Amino acid sequence: MADPRLRQLTIKGNIVKRIAKDRMKYEEELAGLITSQKELEVSGADAHAIKKAVELVDETRMMISDCNQRLTKAVADLELVIQESEGELNESQEFQNAKTIHQEVSAGDN
Repeated sequence: MADPRLRQLTIKGNIVKRIAKDRMKYEEELAGLITSQKELEVSGADAHAIKKAVELVDETRMMISDCNQRLTKAVADLELVIQESEGELNESQEFQNAKTIHQEVSAGDN
């Protein structure tokens, strides 16, 4: 990896992958927390337990929002590096990996 753009492609691609994975995990966690909250409400649990469940749901939603913002920025950064590298580095494995990551994440956002 003599060209520094190859390194940037790898770094930016891995950042996008990590943030997308974080968002997915938070979304899974949110689904479980909402289910738990509803179960608490239906079972007539005490107000404190329900309040804490609501707080957990709200915090998880905030984290998803934060992940979305970070992911948007990371995808834009990756896109920029891809555009700067296009043409000269099209054949490199790093470029192909970055392009694949960009396409997967972009398709997942729709």
